[in-house]
Amino acid sequence: MYALTGASGHLGRLVIQNLLEKVPANTILATTRSPEKLADLAEKGVVVRHADLNDPASLPAAFEGATRLLIISTDSFDNRADQHRAAVAGAVQAGVKHLVYTSAPAADANSFNILLRTHGETEEALKASGIPFTALRNNIYNNELAGTLGLLSGEGKIYTLEGDGKPIWLSREDCARIATAALLDENIVTGIVDVTGPEPLGIPELAARLSQIQGKEIPVQVLTDEEMIAHLGTKGFTPEAAGGFLGILKWFARGDFSQVSDVVEKYTGVKPGPVDPVLAAIPVA
Repeated sequence: MYALTGASGHLGRLVIQNLLEKVPANTILATTRSPEKLADLAEKGVVVRHADLNDPASLPAAFEGATRLLIISTDSFDNRADQHRAAVAGAVQAGVKHLVYTSAPAADANSFNILLRTHGETEEALKASGIPFTALRNNIYNNELAGTLGLLSGEGKIYTLEGDGKPIWLSREDCARIATAALLDENIVTGIVDVTGPEPLGIPELAARLSQIQGKEIPVQVLTDEEMIAHLGTKGFTPEAAGGFLGILKWFARGDFSQVSDVVEKYTGVKPGPVDPVLAAIPVA
């Protein structure tokens, strides 16, 4: 069976939709903490099981019968690496033959960024598992662009941090397509795979593109970390939440996002979409 964790989330749902177009429903194993959220898929014949990554002892039974497993990274900051390690260990005990994991660019167990650090720790667990794996280092979802730019906007400007990082944005749908391909295709590349959109664009480049689309100049102002924390406070962030988001912004501004890759088109037959339609949908301020 083709299995996945986090099946009731946005990405998980998209992957299952893709799988249903390619394989029988009863060969799909959808695991989630909330099986009731997948009642519609169970009615279609998808095998739905409860799986809680905070309960490692339960996972071998949850993954039983799976030959290939997609581990979708969780959104927990407190114990994310432990959750992922539990999923890997449960897969080993269940006899899974190949693991797919949704990682991130520049994942590094020693990173200053907690997000990249936990992804790096998970990749180390994958390497140590002895199971062939594919770690999809997905770039940043362009689906989140409107919200991100909204949070960074103020007084007619877009704020950013110092740095020349340029994420290679792609859609959640693009990431679901490559995850589906990796789950289904025994011949897909193994190891660490960079998954990107078509074009690297930092916040200044996005602001320039948005200026062209909206027909007015939107200046960019570089803030210090302290100034960004204060700005996020005006958007309703608590100090703790602002600090967490600051880490993501540092990644955007200073991160290593690799080179543009062709893996989405190569393995799915569909080119990843550009950011322009996403930017065009942002209301004129």
